[in-house]
Amino acid sequence: MKDLGRLTLEERVGQLFFVGFQGTAPDAETKSRFERIRPGGIVFLQRNVEAIDRTYELNLLLQAQANLPLFLAINQEGGAVDRLKHVVAPIPSVADLADLGTAAVRAGARLIASELDACGFNLNLTPVLDLGLPGSVMRERTLAAAPIDVSRRGEVVIDEFEKKGVLSCGRHFPGLGGAHRDPHFLLPRIDRSRRELIAQDVVPFNELRTRLDMVLISHGHYPALGDIRPLPASLSHRVIQGLLREAVGFEGVAVSDDLTMGAVTGLGLTPGTFLKAIEAGNDMVMFSQSTPLLDRAFDLILETARGDLKLRKRIDRSVERILRMKRKIEFAPLHNRPHVRARLTRRIRKLTQSIPTVEKVRVR
Repeated sequence: MKDLGRLTLEERVGQLFFVGFQGTAPDAETKSRFERIRPGGIVFLQRNVEAIDRTYELNLLLQAQANLPLFLAINQEGGAVDRLKHVVAPIPSVADLADLGTAAVRAGARLIASELDACGFNLNLTPVLDLGLPGSVMRERTLAAAPIDVSRRGEVVIDEFEKKGVLSCGRHFPGLGGAHRDPHFLLPRIDRSRRELIAQDVVPFNELRTRLDMVLISHGHYPALGDIRPLPASLSHRVIQGLLREAVGFEGVAVSDDLTMGAVTGLGLTPGTFLKAIEAGNDMVMFSQSTPLLDRAFDLILETARGDLKLRKRIDRSVERILRMKRKIEFAPLHNRPHVRARLTRRIRKLTQSIPTVEKVRVR
């Protein structure tokens, strides 16, 4: 793999992009765009996954066509965020598994890691490290309400991913436990005090800072952290550089949450938004589409960097982190592929049967 010094500025800027596509394979226009931008990562949604074998083959092809190793990512949590349920079997949510204890969380993570390995993914955009606070929009996706429990169970998830060579990404920094509105639709205001955020929400990210390969920055607005006007954390220098880098000391890759979400588009999504995300401290910007906006954002960042030494140095630091993380990517062809789906389905169904069907009040 090339080191930083051998990359052109165009190649360096391309590494900042984490992009998506429509359908079960990139069309001709998308392929052309990917060839031009040469993104650092590709993110899959449920719409992109048709079958285990076809997804595996597509990931092999995408990796073979890339000038540098690609992050091939998906957000596979189980429950409401189960991108593979239609090709394998539905996995219980982490909240349901957490109700049964850490052993069940480990079993679920092990199955998810096996799914991703079978599909050729090398990065899972999880664990969710938000606190399961009362009334939180994230509650059904959380591991616990107490920071110490989230940290312990989050580490278990990371352990199981690592055994299958799957990289991990903690989300949604600095924590969406206090969100009562869904950032997919609008910008949620998190009215937690600075003391609550630092002493509670940020704790799992701090505890796991040396275990996480990547941290995903939330689209929540945190007035207590200094951004008085409505501004997503994903565009906040105070949150990313000040809190994540300087206070927490995280040295891995920081990536924005998907810029196609309503929390950002409601404020106006332009090529300048991508530039602001990089200037705020993100190493990568996620955009789960492939549209002309992507071309314009790439061109803007490239042209700005050519005339701005400070931005070029900033980009170089990001690319160094990205390349360091990519050196962890390993690939070993999966054996006994014809039987992998049936084997995973049996194991998932067995795990699902262990969960009580009677609805209960969660005290986690």
